[in-house]
Amino acid sequence: MVEVNTETVSYEKASKLDVIITILLGITTILGAFAAYCSALWGGEMQINYTNSVTITNHANTIYLEALSDLNSFEVNDMKDDIIYTQWKDNTEKGDVDDANYFFSKLSDGLQKDLNDDPKDVSEYDKEQAASLDSINARLDESVQLNDSAKVLMEKGNSANKYGDDFTLCTVLFTVVLFFLGLASLKSGSNMQKTFVVISCVILFLSFIRMITIPFPFFQ
Repeated sequence: MVEVNTETVSYEKASKLDVIITILLGITTILGAFAAYCSALWGGEMQINYTNSVTITNHANTIYLEALSDLNSFEVNDMKDDIIYTQWKDNTEKGDVDDANYFFSKLSDGLQKDLNDDPKDVSEYDKEQAASLDSINARLDESVQLNDSAKVLMEKGNSANKYGDDFTLCTVLFTVVLFFLGLASLKSGSNMQKTFVVISCVILFLSFIRMITIPFPFFQ
């Protein structure tokens, strides 16, 4: 009969398991480094989107406040012209030249020019007023569009932040795998070693599945 050296068989099994542990250590280290790299890229994307969003929001607010100020001035001046024009017209019809001239001098330049050309036609003045109002409204619309763009960038920044956190979690899980594999390498030939390897494989598999479900920054 052939005698089998049980110590040799046990040693060979232990050696194969050690090789598996070494391979798993290499794979886990690469995946952990890759997850950390993706997390850093998403962090950079987050910062860019947040910075651009804040910059655009500030610009939009500046445009809005300037346009709002011009709109208030426009409405005050328009109301002022309406009141003074009524006074000028009444005094002109009554023949009160001095009062008529006084109120005429208080009218805006555009309205004065229109009335000098034809006292009964202020169409050019109305066109100028309409153009000014259109310009103000265009700037208000621009500020709304810029704010919408800023919101989109802010949402992208929030998404990038979430994806970065998800990759960071995967990095932590891969680190846990490395910890258990490290323990397994210290327990050669024991049942505890196999237990640590099994735990490591389960966590590694779940972590890998979780990682590949997260959008990668290269394809955005």
